[in-house]
Formats: sequence, structure tokens, C-alpha cells
Amino acid sequence: MSQEKLNRFFIALMIHSTQTGVVIFTLPRIIATHFGANGWVALIIMFFLVSLNIMLINSVYRLGKGQSVFAILKSGLPRFLLIPIYLVLGSGLAMVGCLVVKQYVLIYQMLIFPQTPDMLLKLVIDILVFIFVTKGIYTMSKANFFFLFLLFLMIPFSIVFIQNMDLSRMTPFLFQEGNDLGKGIISMYGAFMGYELSIFLFPYAEKGKKWLKYIHLGNGLTLFIYLLVTILCFGFFNYKELVHLSFPLLDMFGYLRFPFVERIQNFLYSFFLLSIIFTSGMYYWCSQSVFTAMIPKLHWKWALFFLIGITYFIAYIPKSLIIVEKWFGFLSYFQLGVAIGLPLLALLALLLKKGRQAHA
Repeated sequence: MSQEKLNRFFIALMIHSTQTGVVIFTLPRIIATHFGANGWVALIIMFFLVSLNIMLINSVYRLGKGQSVFAILKSGLPRFLLIPIYLVLGSGLAMVGCLVVKQYVLIYQMLIFPQTPDMLLKLVIDILVFIFVTKGIYTMSKANFFFLFLLFLMIPFSIVFIQNMDLSRMTPFLFQEGNDLGKGIISMYGAFMGYELSIFLFPYAEKGKKWLKYIHLGNGLTLFIYLLVTILCFGFFNYKELVHLSFPLLDMFGYLRFPFVERIQNFLYSFFLLSIIFTSGMYYWCSQSVFTAMIPKLHWKWALFFLIGITYFIAYIPKSLIIVEKWFGFLSYFQLGVAIGLPLLALLALLLKKGRQAHA
């Protein structure tokens, strides 16, 4: 039987879901703080930078003729060099998956269950993530389509805020009163991270190169959602107010009143758990792929179990949302290294392999 392949449209949705995490609730504040007036324009600039990085990843697929990134690295680099690379790569990806959940539960605890221990909430979600990932990448992609369909039902609610937008709040200035642009660029780049995981999908995608365009489609969908959220927040509040709002999107939805839902922002945030399960699940799935490539005899489900278990206990260390965000800031550099360094390392392996074949 031929192995099932991921649908290219599902891949686009997977890229979008992996990119879109809890950061969507804080993104308007981050942009207003670091870029100031009309800072949302920086999203478009970042989109093109990410697109260039995606083109680099696509070149690895084309030159590697569809091989997995592990097969490419193995063919060109010695094992003694690959082992430390795999250890850092697999551990870092697992920590990103862990912190995605930790950040979500700390906010969830703050908003809805202040008396419930955050690690108890995390344990419940980690169990859901484990069950979800054990179903395999193909089932994960199909479930993500259902998750996004439910989440996209929230988009019509945003139409309500259009009538309350005041274009004068945008101001005619660009990037005025922003501060620490360097930190802002890293934070915004972190909001787009997740596309780099497409390098692990090579063996599971449809044959041919057409599916590579759908990575750009997923990135474009993320840009659309980010622009929608940020422009609405900049028009509903103003960039000076946004600086002082912890979760602008939730604050904006707090103005909605329905007879059947008392606090729509809490309902929205609870519903977002579906996206968190997928995002965390993708990072854990990629992490176990790295460790099973390093130790072929290790069953991938056991690798997944150990990774979730170990990172769960590490998650006891950061006690507050501020510390978690600092950890995320550090991991943003790691993700940037993966997004740029891993494709370049794979291209180097291909060049070394070609050089050896030429001299053979």
C-alpha cells in the first residue's frame, strides 16, 4: 500500500495554525510598544522577510529531491557532528511546545480559574496533546482543518467592531513614538515562527513541487489574520492605549454583549485551546522525529512520552507569565536559528555529498 500523503491545502492550514499561538492576543500591544503609530505596517515587511526564508527551505526540498531533512544531513555530515545538533534541535523544539501550553494555562488561570494550580491545568492539556500527536501527522492535519473551521467562526464577530473604528486613531504618522525596534523585530518574527517546521514535512507531502507554494499560502493566511486583529485594535483603541493593555484582543471582545454568553472574551480564549493543542503538538511531533532519527531503535511514541514528561517537570521552573515570556524571547533566537541555520546546514550537506560523488 502506498503511504498516505498530506494534502497541500491541509499543509497551508497546518503552517498557519503552528504560527498562530497565544501571541495573537498580545500582538497589538507588542507592535504599539515597539513600532508606535501605524506599527501594523511592520507586519507586511516581516511577511516578506519570512517569505524569503520559506524560499530557502523550499530550495532544500528541490535540491534534495524530496528526501527528508534527516536523510539529507546524514548523507553529507558525519554522525559525531549530527548527534549534538540533534540534541539541541530536539530539546529546543520540545521546550517550545512545552512553553506554548505553559503560557496558555497561566493566562487561562488568570482569567478564569485563579484558584486552580497552573500545573494541573497544564497536565490536562499535555495529556490531550499526547493523545493528539499519537494519532499521527495525517490525522493531526485533518483534525486541524476542523479546529480552524470552528475558530474561523469567530471572524464574523470582528465585523461588529468596524463601526466602532475611528481612522483618526491611526494618525497619519508611521512608526512614531516606537522604542527598541530591534527587540520589536525579534518579537514580531517570533509571531510568525512555525513555518520552519515545514522542513520536517518533506517525506509526508505530495510528490512534486506544487505543495511548496502552499507554505506561502499558510504564511499569507497568518498575515491576513494578524492584520485584521491589529488594525481593528489600532482603530478601536489607539496605539498609546494599546501599550497599557495586556491582552488587547480580549479587551476588545470584552465590549461585546450577548444574552446567551456573559463574558465573550473568556469563551473566545477557552475556544482557542484547540489551536494551542495543535501548535504544541506540531513542535512535539517534530521533536520526537529528531530524537528517533538520532536513535532509530527508539519507538516514536515512547520518545514523545518522555519528551512531554521531561518538559512538564521543567515547566515548574517559570512561575509567572513574565518569566515565560522571557524564556520565549530566548527561544525566539533558537527558532530563528532553526529557520535559517537548519536549511543552510542541509544545503551544506548536499554540497559535501555532491563533492564526494564528484571525486569518487
